[in-house]
Amino acid sequence: MPGLTTSLNIGLSGLQAAQGALSITGHNIANVNTENYSRQRVELSANKPQTFGSMSFGSGVSVANITGLRNQYLELQIAKTTSREKGANVRYEGVEGISAVFEDDGTTGLSTLLQNYFEAFQQLAASPEDAAVRTNVVGKAQNLVDGLQSRYQMLEDQRTQADENIKNMTEEVNTLTSQIAELNHRISQEASPGADSDGRDQRQALVNQLAGLVGIQVYEDSSKCLQITLESGTAALVSGNHAYEMTATPDGTPNHFATVAVKMGSLTVDVTGQISEGSLGANLDLRDDILLGYEDQLDQLAAGIVSQTNLVHQAGYALDGTTTDVDFFQGALANGANGLPTSISAADNYHGMVKAMTLNSAIVTDHSLIAASDTTGAVGNNKNALALAKLQDKTDSVDTNGDGVGDSGPFGAMVSGLVNDIGTDIQSYKINSTSQENLLAALQTQRDRASAVDMDEEAANLITYQRGYQASAHFISVINDLTSQLLTQLGA
Repeated sequence: MPGLTTSLNIGLSGLQAAQGALSITGHNIANVNTENYSRQRVELSANKPQTFGSMSFGSGVSVANITGLRNQYLELQIAKTTSREKGANVRYEGVEGISAVFEDDGTTGLSTLLQNYFEAFQQLAASPEDAAVRTNVVGKAQNLVDGLQSRYQMLEDQRTQADENIKNMTEEVNTLTSQIAELNHRISQEASPGADSDGRDQRQALVNQLAGLVGIQVYEDSSKCLQITLESGTAALVSGNHAYEMTATPDGTPNHFATVAVKMGSLTVDVTGQISEGSLGANLDLRDDILLGYEDQLDQLAAGIVSQTNLVHQAGYALDGTTTDVDFFQGALANGANGLPTSISAADNYHGMVKAMTLNSAIVTDHSLIAASDTTGAVGNNKNALALAKLQDKTDSVDTNGDGVGDSGPFGAMVSGLVNDIGTDIQSYKINSTSQENLLAALQTQRDRASAVDMDEEAANLITYQRGYQASAHFISVINDLTSQLLTQLGA
């Protein structure tokens, strides 16, 4: 049968267990405002009993484990949704940032500049010999060129900024993956499964930050380490206690835009086209698809304007009645077959046409070279000016599929289409961003219900463990009194 000393040890185990539980309760309370903290719970276990004859007597209590309350499925869903929310929001902000310059205010909008350009030819048809009218044609044409180029340059600037963002974000990815790998090693050494709850919280917070940058797949292996790959599965980012480096280096194109790759030992995998979510994926999409797509539309529009104007203008005659075969745009750089600079290719979506678009310097210097007449020697003839003005309504003026043949138009409809595309994209990304934000908030609420600190629950636990500690202390006091009484009697 257990003696008084055994009873003292039982009381001591109760004190130690209650003290440990109170410590964890205090830790939970202290972290009530810590983001992504998972409340911890003490698991108590009865000690192995002592057997005397046919009877077993309990020997107290021990703290079996301290575990964090977390739902791994919810945490994975939060990471995925974070990637999508960040991606949609960055796309929305990127497109919304350039939308204002494409809106038509009735004075400097592309539609207005285009209309003014063709109206100038209409005015020339009314007064083909008027020097002031010819000056106006050159001025309106230059305004159109400037308007196209300023918008194109804004798109280029945005793409360059996206490229800088990509380079910076790859460095952030490497910092996060290195920290996750370190925590993987630490958690793999925990004394019992789930014992390092704070380490797991820190690791999950880093995973969420990583997911905000790039879409990922995450799973926990048998050693409790997180294995992280890109969402596409094309490259690993973290494996056990090892993090793989992500790089962003110029790809050799004229713009020197960065190619994103992951170095896995001796193997380097180009993942530029494999990252679609997170801030990094959104910046890649803006740089290589969305903004480039708007540039392509402007280039196609400019190519149509240059080509159609040059082909008609080449067939006309200048004010002297004899000079002909003169390009309105580009001058000697134009190709007589299609009226475009020889460096501009239909197969490349006419990329760079806006930047190459310039008025013929000879016409800028001598406005009499504008070909208003369609007949040699007919100085007052206006038919070629009329033909130039009618280009505004030509329905097959723009080549949008790169086959060298006009398939869309008129020009005004192309401008409206670009503006509508930008507006539609803004709405789409905004709706998607809001939807993902709401979903993320709902998932976070579910996660908090399962894992966040509940102050009412902690207050109740505080009272429970306090009373348990007091009861164990009182039990020890009783045993102490009995022991003292026994010693006194034996001494007597």
